[in-house]
Amino acid sequence: MNYYERPTPLQETANAEAMTVFAEHMKQFKSDCENLHNLERNLTTTANDAFKAALQSSGHQIQTDDGEDWQHGVKLMENASLCHRRTVTGLEFAIVETLPLNSGAKKDVVNSGHDVREVLQAFTRDQRQTFKFWKDDVTERVRDHLAEKYPRQDMSVVAESFAIKLDRAISQRPTQTQNQSRGVRI
Repeated sequence: MNYYERPTPLQETANAEAMTVFAEHMKQFKSDCENLHNLERNLTTTANDAFKAALQSSGHQIQTDDGEDWQHGVKLMENASLCHRRTVTGLEFAIVETLPLNSGAKKDVVNSGHDVREVLQAFTRDQRQTFKFWKDDVTERVRDHLAEKYPRQDMSVVAESFAIKLDRAISQRPTQTQNQSRGVRI
């Protein structure tokens, strides 16, 4: 079935049900994409703020799981911060990701370097790639859910609508307006 064909009533029902089941995934995905877009739009300002924080040696200490000490500079996302430290070769910047675990928080350096802009640009590129993997994972979960809930029914248009919605969230810029789609509304 083509995504742009009119969905059947069963596909409409399946879409509404899947949107309810995966609402939290969709909400988190869109929120994280918006954070990335804001970071990309304000990359220069963020880099300048981080550099100023490094020069003032402000920020609380963060020790990563590899035993390195960093000073928090700028919060980038819910689980990622731009940090800094002084080394013999000058200021070093790093993106430190904090992942909550049952046994405590895991703190890892995602990327680092002496040029704060390059560190931020590498982070945004990596985040875009991560979002593509995340999109594929969510779409596959939707497919599995629909196959289990609606056996022997063609629900590919519903799964495809999720993939398109997630792709739009990745590529959408905050200042753009979204065009109405045809077919299953997402």
